[in-house]
Amino acid sequence: MPRRRHTGIIRLPGKKPKAYVAVRVDGKRQQRAKRFPIGTLDSVMLAWIEKTRDHYAPVIVAHGSFAEDVLIYLALPAVAAMRSVKQKAAHLALWVAALGGDRPRASITRDDIEAVLQAWLQTLAAPTVYHRRTALQSLYVALDGPHADNPVRRTTCPAAWQPRDQSVPFSTLVQILAAMPDARYVRRGIRQPSAAKVIAAVLLHTGVRGGDLLAVRRPDVNWSAATVQMPRSDKGQGAASWTLRLTAEGLAAWRAFDLANLYGAFDPAAVSHSYKRACRRVLGDDTPVHLYSMRHSVGADVYRETKDLATVGRLLGHTLGSRVTAQYARGANADVDRAALTALSAARAAEVPQQTTAPPALRPARTRRDLRKVSNA
Repeated sequence: MPRRRHTGIIRLPGKKPKAYVAVRVDGKRQQRAKRFPIGTLDSVMLAWIEKTRDHYAPVIVAHGSFAEDVLIYLALPAVAAMRSVKQKAAHLALWVAALGGDRPRASITRDDIEAVLQAWLQTLAAPTVYHRRTALQSLYVALDGPHADNPVRRTTCPAAWQPRDQSVPFSTLVQILAAMPDARYVRRGIRQPSAAKVIAAVLLHTGVRGGDLLAVRRPDVNWSAATVQMPRSDKGQGAASWTLRLTAEGLAAWRAFDLANLYGAFDPAAVSHSYKRACRRVLGDDTPVHLYSMRHSVGADVYRETKDLATVGRLLGHTLGSRVTAQYARGANADVDRAALTALSAARAAEVPQQTTAPPALRPARTRRDLRKVSNA
């Protein structure tokens, strides 16, 4: 039996050539592969192999370096136990790449950090940079103490995330869903129902996240009770597993999802791109509406009906007391404000006493002839 190669190029008649290479990902041996257009030079595919090897090459951390301090910080029991430890690690990896991981942390100055922050603020949203800055400051505080000299404190602090209304009227969301293609071409002459449209329909009627839907499996669905046991989430502060209750429309959308057998078999990014194209068809190229807007709309509509943020949090799977839940009330604030003003007008009108006597008759205005008679008198 021939020995299997772990790096090379495969060519099959009538198919695109494939380059593949064995690498170690998270300590495990895995294979990475990529198909290239027919006619691609071997040198191009070999260059991709070398680039992939370099990308997954083991990182050698110098003793006493900034990169080593990052590893020490992430290994602290209090930090490792955080739900957001993966996000912290990702943020700090960006700082290592921007500032240099081989240099001692003591050599990093306020100007070095400020230059990176200003470069990020040119292309990224302020809350994103805020979280990256917070991760670096937490590292300094944990390793040096809260009262030690901290170069991060003297840098620009971008605006943190604030709750805001991102809801969209349900009628508009229905138009966007209708604008998505009904089918997709698998290959020439063969079409299948559009998985992106089926998934978008589920999100429209349930408000779940695309990433959470990807983790659901068929045994999690209780058809008789019209419920779905959603998995725990590591997003933000994290959330425990929770029960999603389906409306009649949500149950119908989920049956289409089940019939297409899309459990764990779709790419959330591809669904997002397909939905965004439909948004542009309906609302124009500059529309801010995106796939996540459906979750905001469900939360806002629930608040309009219940006037209770706790109910919104339970239905969307938030942790108890999460400040994120407050943003869904903003979508209904305009309706609440209008109702309050209507009630205020009615209350004030009730306090004004009704007039019982007829108002005095107005004196008729003088004509030009009358004024001329008065002047000649």
